[in-house]
Parts: sequence; structure tokens; C-alpha cells
Amino acid sequence: MDDTRVLVQTPCEALRPFVKRLLVVESTTAHSDTHLPDTGLVAAFRFRGACQLDGGGEAPHAAITGLWDTVRTHVHSRDHAVVIAAFTPTGASALLRQPLEDFGNSTVDLEAVLGRRGGLDRLQDQLEGAASHAERIRRVEDLLLAKAGETRPDPLVGAAVDMIERTQARMRIEELTRRIGLSQSALERRFRRLVGASPRKFASLVRLQNVVRLRETGADLTTVAHAAGYSDQSHFINDFKRFAGIAPGAFFEPASR
Repeated sequence: MDDTRVLVQTPCEALRPFVKRLLVVESTTAHSDTHLPDTGLVAAFRFRGACQLDGGGEAPHAAITGLWDTVRTHVHSRDHAVVIAAFTPTGASALLRQPLEDFGNSTVDLEAVLGRRGGLDRLQDQLEGAASHAERIRRVEDLLLAKAGETRPDPLVGAAVDMIERTQARMRIEELTRRIGLSQSALERRFRRLVGASPRKFASLVRLQNVVRLRETGADLTTVAHAAGYSDQSHFINDFKRFAGIAPGAFFEPASR
């Protein structure tokens, strides 16, 4: 049995433009888990145990995961624990100051991005020696705040992201560019650099996350498809299979997970 405990916390006010939520995830038993693509990058700071990525090598102690367009599987050792920072769609670019499209479909060592003077060795010691999870979250917040400095997320791309999310990805890209005031090519370049995907792909990820959220309410898949903005069941199934590799009915069936 997977004995996993999750603590979820809203970040401090200064970090909220960059980070959606902070989590501490710990488990006493070895297990695997499956992750659908999300709309923002994720930083993970492991302080106990080991994690194998998608049947490949071991995850670094501090890692940054870009936007994926496929499902991912992680295998965790027993007594595994990690602090996770889930970024807003535009938040990671302000902190990393590197084109986010460089991280697409990959998980990389955060030290390779921040450098040896990025404070990660000290953070690792602090996380291992902390007296509580609240202290661990504060330590991660301190690191992220130091990296953010005086930067702020790009307002134009932020406005485009907000429109896509508020309309549940139903706004056409042509209408989006008209409202933002950029050409489609200019918005696309800016979006790829600062979000990590094109506006069209990001909209697909938003729709996918809406599917997950609606399914978690207990709605049946027909209701989910309609509420998420799909014109028909076939479009919904094909779009879901493109990201997850299997049909939604099989993915959400507990016996198949």
C-alpha cells in the first residue's frame, strides 16, 4: 500500500506572482506515480530517499521540470520526501532567466541552471536538518525569493495566460493576439520563451487540467468533455490520448493506474 502524505501550502505573498503552491510530499513505502502534463514548471528539492525518472536515471536532489506533452511516471524509494514548488505559467521564467522552451519534456539538475553558487548545497543541508515541514517550506521560499530579486512576470504574456485560463481555453488564438496587441508570430515567440510552449499548446494543457479538475468532482466523462469545451466525444478522446497515451476512460479507471 502507498502510504503517502502531502502538505500543501500557499506561498508567501511576495512569491505568489511566481509560485502557485508549495508542497511537501513524503512516503514510507516504495511506490510509483503518474503525472499528466501541467501548465507550469515544477522545482523539486528531495531531502530523503531516491526517485527514478520515467524508467531512466535517478532524479537530482534539486531538479527543474519543464512543460511535458506526455504522461510521466516516477518510481520512489521507501522513506522518500521532497519539497515541490509548482510555478505559475509565467513565474519560472522570471526566476530562471532562461528560455523555458529549453526545458520542454525534460527534468534537469537545478544546479546546472543556477550554478554552484546558487545556494543549493546549503539548502539541501537545511532541508535535511529542519525540525518541521513548515521550516522546510520557508527555506525553499527564501531561495526562490533571492532568485526572484526585483523581477516580475511579463505583463503581456501574463495577460494572455489569464485570458486563456479565464475562458477555459475557448478563446481563438487570433482573438487573443488582437486583444494583447501583438502579432501572432511575436506572441508565439514571447510565449515559448516565457511559458515554455506555444499559446495553442498551452491552451491544450489548460483544457487537459480542466478535465482532471472536473473528473475529480465525480462528473462522468461525457459531462467532463462538454464542460471542458470539447465539441464532441471523439475530439475529447483523441486530445486526451495525445497527452496521456491512453483513452480517458482507461486512464481514470483505478484498476488501470
